[in-house]
Formats: sequence, structure tokens, C-alpha cells
Amino acid sequence: MSEETYTFRIQRNTPTGNGRFDTRWQEFKVTLPTTSTVLSALEEIKARQDGTLTFRQSCRSAICGSCAMRISGRTRLACKTQVGSVARDKVIEVGPQTNQPVLKDLAIDIRPFFERVRRVDPFLKDGPESAKKVTKTAYDQVNQVTQCIMCGCCYSDCTMAEVSPAFLGPAALAKSFRFVSDPREGMKTERLEFLSQPDNMWSCSRCTMCVEVCPKDVKPMEAIVKLRTRGLEKGLRSGVGARHALAFHEDIQQNGDLNEFTLMMRSVGLGGTLAELGSALHLMKKGKIPSPFPHKAEKLGELRKIYDILEKNPLDVETKAAEIVPE
Repeated sequence: MSEETYTFRIQRNTPTGNGRFDTRWQEFKVTLPTTSTVLSALEEIKARQDGTLTFRQSCRSAICGSCAMRISGRTRLACKTQVGSVARDKVIEVGPQTNQPVLKDLAIDIRPFFERVRRVDPFLKDGPESAKKVTKTAYDQVNQVTQCIMCGCCYSDCTMAEVSPAFLGPAALAKSFRFVSDPREGMKTERLEFLSQPDNMWSCSRCTMCVEVCPKDVKPMEAIVKLRTRGLEKGLRSGVGARHALAFHEDIQQNGDLNEFTLMMRSVGLGGTLAELGSALHLMKKGKIPSPFPHKAEKLGELRKIYDILEKNPLDVETKAAEIVPE
């Protein structure tokens, strides 16, 4: 097995008191096979070059999620990531997860992440909405999201969490979907009412970063979209996010294009629109105010046929896929 000498550029974070850190980058050279994991390299550095290097690790099997860290620009599990797949000119940059407080070097404080999970009540509740009959495919949705190992990769790379610390986050929302989709759950509507509040399911920008970095293919954004669908089906349409989505739906169905002139008013209401009057005046000076008369797409009748078909044959959000029975 061929070996290469790699330079590991590691972010060192040493606490100096009062929440402050001495942050610097330190380089280490390690010779190892290209198929070795980043975690093996970090253990080699700690054992033979600098015993003060701090990081978390436990199972070494991509199950516990302890070793999640930023590796070559993305949050990944160090135990699952081979050095040859992430080296750039034989340099690998390693840092702690983002969007979470750092404790020392590559170790972060996981309490804020799990506090968000606790906010969604991650347990089944008794109530009137428990299913009386459970089908063979009822747990398809549940099984998809139960693969989550709470590693925090999705939250670390979430662009909305970066700009809005109050955002519930993709992992907590995926966990919410695990219970909303469970036929045994008795308080589905109550959960969706909570998730319809600001900073919850409608705050996701759908950047897909959580899908890209999830090491277990949970697809948190897919779960968030399905939560929104269920919320709308329950009539939870008063929030800004729901009104914005419905305005999009109405415009595309009627014109095949957005009516951006009235989109803000229909999404945030008169008060929210007036609050952005300064921005509107700035756009007007730049000649960027959209026309109040929306453009209509060609062959609009064909588009409306698609809507008619979808309304007559709605997508099934209760099961992940049709049941396949071997012949």
C-alpha cells in the first residue's frame, strides 16, 4: 500500500479565560497510507508529536458522531474520511465545527446543539392522533430519519444557523419529523404548530448543505420540506413562511412567473412591507423595482395541467416509497 507525506494544518484553540481563545494554526507532517483516516492521523500526531492536541473520538466506526470536525472546508467524521480523498496538494486543513462554541482545539461544546433537540420533545406523546391501524409501510419515513447519529455535521455547515443563532437547526427538525411521521404519535398537530413558529421549519433556506455533509444520508432538508407540507395540510398557514410559499404557488399556477411587486405584501403583510420602505426606495433609485404587471409564461395551459394532475394525484408524504414485493 503506497504511503504519502501529508501536511496537517490544524487550528489550535487555547482558552485564555473569560470566553477568549488564543487561536493559531499549527502544521504537522505525517507519513501514512492514502487510505488511512483523518482520525488515525490525528492520533498519530497526538501520540508522537504533540500530546496536548485535543479532539473527541470514540467508536471509530461512524456510529457515535464524536469525531465530527471541519476537514478541508466541510464538516465530516474524521473516522470515516480518508486522507487521500480530502488532501489538496498533500495539505489537509482541520478545525473545529462551526456555529458552536469551542472548548479547546478541535473539541466543541455540544450542549447548545442538544438543547435544540430537547426543545422539540424527542419522545412519543399520548394523544388523540395516534393511528388505530398501522400499515406495513408506515415506518418508512421514520426509518429514514432515525439513522441520525447526532454528530452535528449538518448544524455546523448550516448557512441559516450561521446568520441566525435562534434557528432550530436541521438535526432538531429532522428529529421532529421522526415523531410527526410516527403513526404512534398522538400530538402531531401540536408539534406542527410549534414548528410553524419563527426560527423553526420555515426558516430553512434550503441551501442543501445539510444533505451534502450528512454522513448517514438522513437528508434533513427533505424532512423539513415534508414537515412544511404537513403543516399546510393541517391549515397552519398564518406564518410568514407559509404565506410566502402559498404566494409562490399561486403566482406560478396563475402566471407561470412570480409577481414580485406584490410578493412581499402577501408574505409579511403591510407592517413588514412598510418596515422595508427604505430598501424599496433604494431599489427604486437603481431602477430595480419590479413591474406590477407580472409576465405570463408561454403555454400556461400546459403548466396548469400539471397542477391539475398533482391536485388529483397528491404526493404521498406518509411513506418514503411504494412498497416493493418480490415476485
